[in-house]
Amino acid sequence: MPSIRPTPLSSYPTAQAWLAQFTRNAADRAAAEAMLDAMMLLNEEQVSAAIRAQLYRIADGRKGKHRRAALYAEREFTEKAFFESERTLDARGRAHYRAVGRVGPPSVKPVRGGTRVGSEGFIASIISTVVETRPDIFMNNPGPDRIRGKTAPAGALVIVTDFVGSGRRVRRILDAMWAVPTVKSWRSQGHIDVHVVAAAATASGMASLRRHRLRPNIMAEHIAPTLAGMGWRQEWEWYDLVKVYGPDVGRGASRLGFGNSGALIAFNYRLPNNTPAILHKSEGDWRALYEGAAPNDLRPAFGLRSEAETVAAAAAASGVALAPALSPADATTVLLLSLMRGRWRRGKEVALAERTGLPAPTVMEVLRRAVTDGLLRSDGRLTDAGYATVEAGRSMERRRPTIPTEAEPYYPQQLRAPRLLFSVRRPSGRP
Repeated sequence: MPSIRPTPLSSYPTAQAWLAQFTRNAADRAAAEAMLDAMMLLNEEQVSAAIRAQLYRIADGRKGKHRRAALYAEREFTEKAFFESERTLDARGRAHYRAVGRVGPPSVKPVRGGTRVGSEGFIASIISTVVETRPDIFMNNPGPDRIRGKTAPAGALVIVTDFVGSGRRVRRILDAMWAVPTVKSWRSQGHIDVHVVAAAATASGMASLRRHRLRPNIMAEHIAPTLAGMGWRQEWEWYDLVKVYGPDVGRGASRLGFGNSGALIAFNYRLPNNTPAILHKSEGDWRALYEGAAPNDLRPAFGLRSEAETVAAAAAASGVALAPALSPADATTVLLLSLMRGRWRRGKEVALAERTGLPAPTVMEVLRRAVTDGLLRSDGRLTDAGYATVEAGRSMERRRPTIPTEAEPYYPQQLRAPRLLFSVRRPSGRP
Protein backbone atom coordinates (compact mmCIF):
# COMPACT_ATOMS: atom_id res chain seq x y z
CA MET A 1 0.00 0.00 0.00
CA PRO A 2 1.14 3.59 -0.55
CA SER A 3 2.63 5.18 2.56
CA ILE A 4 0.09 6.50 5.06
CA ARG A 5 0.88 10.17 5.67
CA PRO A 6 -0.97 11.97 8.49
CA THR A 7 0.32 15.32 7.16
CA PRO A 8 -0.93 16.25 3.65
CA LEU A 9 1.78 16.61 1.01
CA SER A 10 0.64 20.19 0.35
CA SER A 11 1.64 21.28 3.87
CA TYR A 12 5.39 20.62 3.57
CA PRO A 13 7.75 23.57 2.92
CA THR A 14 8.80 22.30 -0.52
CA ALA A 15 5.15 21.94 -1.53
CA GLN A 16 4.28 25.37 -0.10
CA ALA A 17 7.02 26.95 -2.23
CA TRP A 18 5.60 25.21 -5.31
CA LEU A 19 2.04 26.30 -4.48
CA ALA A 20 3.13 29.93 -4.13
CA GLN A 21 3.50 30.02 -7.93
CA PHE A 22 -0.28 29.78 -8.44
CA THR A 23 -1.00 33.50 -8.29
CA ARG A 24 -4.01 33.97 -10.57
CA ASN A 25 -6.55 33.49 -7.79
CA ALA A 26 -7.19 31.62 -4.54
CA ALA A 27 -9.21 28.95 -6.34
CA ASP A 28 -6.19 27.95 -8.42
CA ARG A 29 -4.07 27.46 -5.32
CA ALA A 30 -6.82 25.42 -3.65
CA ALA A 31 -7.08 23.20 -6.73
CA ALA A 32 -3.29 22.77 -6.86
CA GLU A 33 -3.30 21.75 -3.17
CA ALA A 34 -5.97 19.14 -3.89
CA MET A 35 -3.93 17.79 -6.81
CA LEU A 36 -0.83 17.39 -4.64
CA ASP A 37 -2.78 15.63 -1.92
CA ALA A 38 -4.28 13.22 -4.49
CA MET A 39 -0.84 11.99 -5.58
CA MET A 40 0.33 8.46 -4.85
CA LEU A 41 3.65 8.52 -3.00
CA LEU A 42 5.96 5.50 -3.07
CA ASN A 43 9.41 5.11 -1.58
CA GLU A 44 12.24 2.81 -2.66
CA GLU A 45 11.39 0.18 -0.08
CA GLN A 46 7.78 -0.02 -1.24
CA VAL A 47 8.82 -0.21 -4.89
CA SER A 48 11.36 -2.93 -4.17
CA ALA A 49 8.91 -4.92 -2.02
CA ALA A 50 6.19 -4.69 -4.68
CA ILE A 51 8.49 -5.92 -7.45
CA ARG A 52 9.94 -8.75 -5.36
CA ALA A 53 6.50 -9.94 -4.28
CA GLN A 54 5.30 -10.21 -7.87
CA LEU A 55 8.44 -11.93 -9.09
CA TYR A 56 8.17 -14.48 -6.30
CA ARG A 57 4.55 -15.10 -7.31
CA ILE A 58 5.82 -15.85 -10.82
CA ALA A 59 8.45 -18.18 -9.36
CA ASP A 60 5.84 -20.08 -7.33
CA GLY A 61 3.87 -20.76 -10.52
CA ARG A 62 6.78 -21.99 -12.65
CA LYS A 63 6.89 -25.78 -13.11
CA GLY A 64 8.49 -28.31 -15.42
CA LYS A 65 11.56 -28.24 -17.61
CA HIS A 66 10.92 -24.69 -18.88
CA ARG A 67 10.22 -23.26 -15.43
CA ARG A 68 13.06 -20.72 -15.51
CA ALA A 69 12.33 -17.04 -16.17
CA ALA A 70 14.67 -14.50 -17.79
CA LEU A 71 14.58 -11.05 -16.12
CA TYR A 72 15.37 -7.77 -17.89
CA ALA A 73 15.36 -4.23 -16.49
CA GLU A 74 13.23 -1.80 -18.47
CA ARG A 75 15.15 1.14 -19.90
CA GLU A 76 15.08 3.57 -22.80
CA PHE A 77 15.62 1.15 -25.67
CA THR A 78 16.76 2.48 -29.07
CA GLU A 79 18.00 -0.74 -30.68
CA LYS A 80 15.78 -2.27 -33.37
CA ALA A 81 16.18 -5.87 -32.19
CA PHE A 82 16.39 -7.12 -28.61
CA PHE A 83 18.89 -9.90 -29.46
CA GLU A 84 21.48 -10.20 -32.19
CA SER A 85 20.78 -12.76 -34.93
CA GLU A 86 22.96 -14.54 -37.42
CA ARG A 87 22.08 -16.16 -40.73
CA THR A 88 22.26 -19.96 -40.62
CA LEU A 89 21.01 -23.01 -42.55
CA ASP A 90 18.53 -25.51 -41.18
CA ALA A 91 18.64 -29.30 -41.70
CA ARG A 92 17.02 -28.89 -45.15
CA GLY A 93 19.51 -26.28 -46.26
CA ARG A 94 17.07 -23.38 -45.96
CA ALA A 95 18.45 -20.08 -44.69
CA HIS A 96 16.96 -18.41 -41.63
CA TYR A 97 18.04 -16.07 -38.86
CA ARG A 98 18.78 -17.44 -35.41
CA ALA A 99 19.21 -15.34 -32.24
CA VAL A 100 22.62 -15.86 -30.64
CA GLY A 101 24.62 -14.77 -27.60
CA ARG A 102 24.86 -15.70 -23.95
CA VAL A 103 24.18 -12.21 -22.61
CA GLY A 104 21.21 -9.98 -23.32
CA PRO A 105 21.27 -6.23 -24.00
CA PRO A 106 22.87 -4.05 -21.26
CA SER A 107 20.53 -3.57 -18.30
CA VAL A 108 21.89 -0.11 -17.54
CA LYS A 109 22.61 2.41 -20.27
CA PRO A 110 23.08 6.20 -19.95
CA VAL A 111 20.03 8.14 -21.12
CA ARG A 112 20.30 9.53 -24.65
CA GLY A 113 24.05 9.02 -24.84
CA GLY A 114 24.76 11.10 -21.72
CA THR A 115 26.10 10.04 -18.36
CA ARG A 116 22.84 10.02 -16.37
CA VAL A 117 21.44 6.59 -15.58
CA GLY A 118 17.71 6.36 -14.99
CA SER A 119 15.81 4.14 -12.59
CA GLU A 120 17.03 1.04 -14.45
CA GLY A 121 20.06 0.99 -12.14
CA PHE A 122 17.76 0.62 -9.16
CA ILE A 123 15.70 -2.04 -10.96
CA ALA A 124 18.83 -3.94 -12.01
CA SER A 125 19.86 -4.08 -8.34
CA ILE A 126 16.48 -5.56 -7.36
CA ILE A 127 16.80 -8.16 -10.12
CA SER A 128 20.26 -9.17 -8.89
CA THR A 129 18.92 -9.69 -5.38
CA VAL A 130 15.96 -11.76 -6.57
CA VAL A 131 18.17 -13.93 -8.78
CA GLU A 132 20.48 -14.63 -5.81
CA THR A 133 17.55 -15.80 -3.68
CA ARG A 134 15.91 -17.95 -6.40
CA PRO A 135 18.66 -19.05 -8.82
CA ASP A 136 16.68 -22.19 -9.59
CA ILE A 137 14.03 -20.05 -11.32
CA PHE A 138 15.41 -16.65 -12.29
CA MET A 139 18.12 -15.73 -14.79
CA ASN A 140 19.68 -12.27 -14.88
CA ASN A 141 19.70 -10.76 -18.37
CA PRO A 142 20.48 -13.96 -20.30
CA GLY A 143 21.04 -14.13 -24.04
CA PRO A 144 19.33 -16.58 -26.45
CA ASP A 145 21.95 -19.31 -25.98
CA ARG A 146 21.21 -19.48 -22.26
CA ILE A 147 17.45 -19.19 -22.76
CA ARG A 148 17.44 -22.25 -25.01
CA GLY A 149 19.91 -24.16 -22.79
CA LYS A 150 19.55 -27.94 -22.87
CA THR A 151 19.60 -28.55 -19.12
CA ALA A 152 17.68 -25.54 -17.78
CA PRO A 153 15.95 -23.55 -20.55
CA ALA A 154 13.82 -20.51 -19.79
CA GLY A 155 10.12 -20.47 -20.54
CA ALA A 156 9.40 -16.84 -19.71
CA LEU A 157 10.77 -13.40 -20.59
CA VAL A 158 10.06 -10.82 -17.87
CA ILE A 159 10.48 -7.04 -18.24
CA VAL A 160 10.82 -5.39 -14.82
CA THR A 161 10.14 -1.69 -14.12
CA ASP A 162 9.15 0.60 -11.30
CA PHE A 163 6.43 2.41 -13.28
CA VAL A 164 4.38 1.99 -16.42
CA GLY A 165 2.97 5.39 -17.39
CA SER A 166 1.96 5.59 -21.04
CA GLY A 167 3.57 2.19 -21.69
CA ARG A 168 5.60 3.47 -24.64
CA ARG A 169 9.05 2.56 -23.28
CA VAL A 170 7.96 -0.99 -22.49
CA ARG A 171 6.25 -1.25 -25.88
CA ARG A 172 9.55 -0.35 -27.57
CA ILE A 173 11.18 -3.26 -25.76
CA LEU A 174 8.32 -5.57 -26.73
CA ASP A 175 8.64 -4.38 -30.35
CA ALA A 176 12.38 -5.11 -30.22
CA MET A 177 11.64 -8.61 -28.93
CA TRP A 178 9.07 -9.14 -31.69
CA ALA A 179 11.69 -8.03 -34.26
CA VAL A 180 13.80 -11.09 -33.38
CA PRO A 181 12.62 -14.04 -35.55
CA THR A 182 13.64 -16.54 -32.88
CA VAL A 183 11.56 -14.83 -30.20
CA LYS A 184 8.61 -14.61 -32.56
CA SER A 185 8.94 -18.34 -33.25
CA TRP A 186 9.26 -19.19 -29.53
CA ARG A 187 6.12 -17.19 -28.75
CA SER A 188 4.02 -18.54 -31.62
CA GLN A 189 4.93 -22.13 -30.71
CA GLY A 190 4.18 -21.60 -27.05
CA HIS A 191 7.75 -22.09 -25.86
CA ILE A 192 7.81 -18.83 -23.89
CA ASP A 193 5.48 -16.49 -22.04
CA VAL A 194 6.08 -12.75 -21.77
CA HIS A 195 5.49 -10.79 -18.56
CA VAL A 196 5.76 -7.16 -17.51
CA VAL A 197 6.21 -6.60 -13.77
CA ALA A 198 5.80 -3.07 -12.37
CA ALA A 199 5.56 -1.61 -8.89
CA ALA A 200 2.97 0.86 -10.18
CA ALA A 201 1.15 1.57 -13.44
CA THR A 202 -1.63 3.65 -14.91
CA ALA A 203 -4.69 1.80 -16.12
CA SER A 204 -4.25 3.21 -19.63
CA GLY A 205 -0.59 2.12 -19.75
CA MET A 206 -1.50 -1.43 -18.77
CA ALA A 207 -4.24 -1.54 -21.40
CA SER A 208 -1.81 -0.36 -24.07
CA LEU A 209 0.68 -3.13 -23.25
CA ARG A 210 -1.99 -5.84 -23.26
CA ARG A 211 -2.76 -4.98 -26.89
CA HIS A 212 0.79 -5.76 -28.02
CA ARG A 213 1.26 -8.69 -30.41
CA LEU A 214 3.32 -10.58 -27.81
CA ARG A 215 0.24 -10.56 -25.53
CA PRO A 216 2.25 -10.01 -22.34
CA ASN A 217 0.87 -10.69 -18.88
CA ILE A 218 0.89 -7.32 -17.05
CA MET A 219 1.39 -7.29 -13.28
CA ALA A 220 1.29 -4.05 -11.25
CA GLU A 221 1.04 -3.79 -7.47
CA HIS A 222 -0.26 -0.19 -7.39
CA ILE A 223 -2.54 1.58 -9.88
CA ALA A 224 -1.53 5.23 -10.15
CA PRO A 225 -4.23 7.92 -10.24
CA THR A 226 -4.37 10.24 -13.26
CA LEU A 227 -5.93 13.56 -14.15
CA ALA A 228 -8.49 11.69 -16.21
CA GLY A 229 -9.32 9.29 -13.39
CA MET A 230 -12.94 8.60 -12.59
CA GLY A 231 -14.46 10.51 -9.70
CA TRP A 232 -12.10 13.48 -9.37
CA ARG A 233 -14.29 16.44 -8.41
CA GLN A 234 -11.56 18.90 -9.45
CA GLU A 235 -10.68 17.15 -12.73
CA TRP A 236 -11.42 20.11 -15.00
CA GLU A 237 -9.85 22.56 -12.54
CA TRP A 238 -6.66 20.51 -12.69
CA TYR A 239 -6.69 20.44 -16.48
CA ASP A 240 -7.00 24.22 -16.41
CA LEU A 241 -3.99 24.52 -14.10
CA VAL A 242 -1.89 22.37 -16.41
CA LYS A 243 -2.96 24.48 -19.39
CA VAL A 244 -2.30 27.88 -17.80
CA TYR A 245 0.74 27.43 -15.55
CA GLY A 246 4.26 26.18 -16.06
CA PRO A 247 6.26 25.22 -19.17
CA ASP A 248 4.72 24.24 -22.49
CA VAL A 249 6.72 21.01 -22.56
CA GLY A 250 8.17 18.69 -19.95
CA ARG A 251 11.10 16.29 -20.10
CA GLY A 252 10.37 14.97 -23.56
CA ALA A 253 6.69 15.32 -22.78
CA SER A 254 3.66 17.56 -23.28
CA ARG A 255 2.02 19.67 -20.59
CA LEU A 256 0.03 16.60 -19.53
CA GLY A 257 3.15 14.48 -19.22
CA PHE A 258 4.72 11.88 -21.49
CA GLY A 259 2.06 10.22 -23.63
CA ASN A 260 -0.51 12.64 -22.17
CA SER A 261 -0.61 10.33 -19.15
CA GLY A 262 -1.41 12.99 -16.58
CA ALA A 263 -0.16 10.60 -13.89
CA LEU A 264 -0.37 11.71 -10.26
CA ILE A 265 2.44 9.70 -8.73
CA ALA A 266 5.80 10.49 -7.16
CA PHE A 267 8.71 8.34 -6.03
CA ASN A 268 11.11 9.58 -3.39
CA TYR A 269 13.95 9.14 -5.90
CA ARG A 270 12.29 10.81 -8.90
CA LEU A 271 9.22 12.43 -10.40
CA PRO A 272 8.28 10.56 -13.60
CA ASN A 273 7.88 12.64 -16.74
CA ASN A 274 4.43 11.06 -17.04
CA THR A 275 3.31 13.59 -14.44
CA PRO A 276 2.09 17.00 -15.65
CA ALA A 277 4.92 19.34 -16.66
CA ILE A 278 4.02 21.79 -13.87
CA LEU A 279 5.15 19.09 -11.42
CA HIS A 280 8.34 17.72 -12.94
CA LYS A 281 9.84 20.49 -15.14
CA SER A 282 11.58 23.76 -14.21
CA GLU A 283 11.72 26.39 -16.93
CA GLY A 284 12.17 30.16 -16.77
CA ASP A 285 10.64 31.41 -13.53
CA TRP A 286 8.68 28.19 -13.00
CA ARG A 287 10.09 25.67 -10.52
CA ALA A 288 9.20 21.97 -10.46
CA LEU A 289 7.93 20.41 -7.26
CA TYR A 290 11.37 18.81 -7.04
CA GLU A 291 14.03 17.53 -9.43
CA GLY A 292 16.04 14.38 -8.83
CA ALA A 293 15.49 12.89 -5.39
CA ALA A 294 12.87 14.43 -3.09
CA PRO A 295 14.21 17.07 -0.67
CA ASN A 296 14.78 16.08 2.95
CA ASP A 297 11.70 17.91 4.22
CA LEU A 298 9.51 15.61 2.07
CA ARG A 299 10.97 12.38 3.51
CA PRO A 300 8.18 12.02 6.11
CA ALA A 301 5.60 12.37 3.32
CA PHE A 302 7.06 9.21 1.75
CA GLY A 303 7.15 7.41 5.10
CA LEU A 304 10.92 7.74 5.29
CA ARG A 305 13.02 8.45 8.37
CA SER A 306 15.65 11.16 8.40
CA GLU A 307 19.29 10.15 7.95
CA ALA A 308 19.93 10.63 11.67
CA GLU A 309 16.91 8.49 12.60
CA THR A 310 17.93 5.79 10.13
CA VAL A 311 21.49 5.41 11.40
CA ALA A 312 20.33 5.61 15.04
CA ALA A 313 17.92 2.73 14.43
CA ALA A 314 20.66 0.77 12.63
CA ALA A 315 23.07 1.29 15.53
CA ALA A 316 20.46 0.20 18.06
CA ALA A 317 19.66 -2.93 16.02
CA SER A 318 23.38 -3.77 15.86
CA GLY A 319 24.16 -3.07 19.51
CA VAL A 320 26.70 -0.35 18.67
CA ALA A 321 26.81 2.76 20.89
CA LEU A 322 27.74 5.81 18.80
CA ALA A 323 29.03 9.15 20.03
CA PRO A 324 26.11 11.63 19.95
CA ALA A 325 28.05 14.43 18.21
CA LEU A 326 28.62 12.47 14.95
CA SER A 327 27.00 13.58 11.70
CA PRO A 328 24.74 10.98 10.04
CA ALA A 329 27.40 10.26 7.38
CA ASP A 330 30.18 9.82 9.95
CA ALA A 331 27.90 7.77 12.20
CA THR A 332 27.13 5.40 9.33
CA THR A 333 30.83 4.98 8.60
CA VAL A 334 31.70 4.27 12.24
CA LEU A 335 28.79 1.82 12.54
CA LEU A 336 29.79 -0.23 9.50
CA LEU A 337 33.50 -0.19 10.35
CA SER A 338 32.60 -1.39 13.84
CA LEU A 339 30.83 -4.38 12.34
CA MET A 340 33.60 -5.28 9.89
CA ARG A 341 35.31 -8.40 11.19
CA GLY A 342 37.84 -10.37 9.21
CA ARG A 343 38.36 -10.31 5.50
CA TRP A 344 35.86 -9.28 2.87
CA ARG A 345 33.83 -12.02 1.30
CA ARG A 346 31.21 -12.00 -1.39
CA GLY A 347 27.82 -11.11 -0.03
CA LYS A 348 29.13 -9.44 3.11
CA GLU A 349 27.35 -6.22 2.18
CA VAL A 350 24.08 -8.17 2.18
CA ALA A 351 24.83 -9.52 5.67
CA LEU A 352 25.67 -6.02 6.93
CA ALA A 353 22.52 -4.60 5.33
CA GLU A 354 20.45 -7.33 6.94
CA ARG A 355 21.97 -6.73 10.37
CA THR A 356 21.68 -2.94 10.30
CA GLY A 357 18.57 -2.44 8.19
CA LEU A 358 20.50 -0.09 5.90
CA PRO A 359 20.08 -0.48 2.11
CA ALA A 360 22.76 -2.68 0.56
CA PRO A 361 23.77 0.04 -1.98
CA THR A 362 24.29 2.45 0.94
CA VAL A 363 26.49 -0.11 2.70
CA MET A 364 28.60 -0.59 -0.42
CA GLU A 365 28.97 3.15 -1.02
CA VAL A 366 30.09 3.80 2.58
CA LEU A 367 32.61 0.94 2.43
CA ARG A 368 33.97 2.14 -0.92
CA ARG A 369 34.42 5.61 0.55
CA ALA A 370 36.16 4.10 3.59
CA VAL A 371 38.66 2.38 1.27
CA THR A 372 39.25 5.65 -0.60
CA ASP A 373 39.78 7.51 2.69
CA GLY A 374 42.28 4.92 3.92
CA LEU A 375 40.10 3.58 6.72
CA LEU A 376 39.57 0.16 5.19
CA ARG A 377 41.84 -2.06 3.15
CA SER A 378 40.60 -3.53 -0.11
CA ASP A 379 40.44 -6.96 1.54
CA GLY A 380 38.02 -5.64 4.17
CA ARG A 381 40.40 -5.28 7.12
CA LEU A 382 40.56 -2.04 9.09
CA THR A 383 43.67 0.12 8.83
CA ASP A 384 45.20 1.88 11.84
CA ALA A 385 43.29 4.99 10.80
CA GLY A 386 40.13 2.88 10.63
CA TYR A 387 40.62 1.59 14.16
CA ALA A 388 41.24 5.15 15.37
CA THR A 389 38.05 6.33 13.64
CA VAL A 390 36.01 3.59 15.28
CA GLU A 391 37.52 4.30 18.70
CA ALA A 392 36.81 8.03 18.36
CA GLY A 393 33.28 7.46 17.06
CA ARG A 394 32.12 4.95 19.64
CA SER A 395 30.44 6.18 22.80
CA MET A 396 32.75 5.96 25.81
CA GLU A 397 29.86 5.46 28.19
CA ARG A 398 29.85 2.03 29.75
CA ARG A 399 26.53 0.78 31.00
CA ARG A 400 26.61 -1.00 34.29
CA PRO A 401 24.61 -4.22 34.40
CA THR A 402 21.29 -4.04 36.16
CA ILE A 403 21.21 -6.56 39.02
CA PRO A 404 17.66 -7.65 39.85
CA THR A 405 16.76 -7.67 43.53
CA GLU A 406 14.00 -9.44 45.41
CA ALA A 407 11.23 -7.28 46.72
CA GLU A 408 11.06 -9.56 49.77
CA PRO A 409 14.52 -10.92 50.64
CA TYR A 410 14.76 -14.61 51.49
CA TYR A 411 16.17 -15.67 54.85
CA PRO A 412 16.67 -19.39 55.60
CA GLN A 413 14.66 -20.71 58.55
CA GLN A 414 16.99 -23.59 59.32
CA LEU A 415 20.51 -24.66 58.53
CA ARG A 416 21.40 -27.88 56.73
CA ALA A 417 24.58 -29.84 57.10
CA PRO A 418 27.01 -29.22 54.23
CA ARG A 419 27.09 -31.84 51.50
CA LEU A 420 30.25 -33.94 51.26
CA LEU A 421 32.61 -33.26 48.40
CA PHE A 422 32.62 -35.81 45.62
CA SER A 423 36.30 -36.47 46.24
CA VAL A 424 35.61 -37.82 49.75
CA ARG A 425 34.89 -41.55 49.83
CA ARG A 426 32.08 -42.84 52.03
CA PRO A 427 32.42 -46.12 53.94
CA SER A 428 31.20 -49.02 51.89
CA GLY A 429 29.76 -50.91 54.84
CA ARG A 430 27.07 -50.09 57.33
CA PRO A 431 28.22 -48.01 60.35
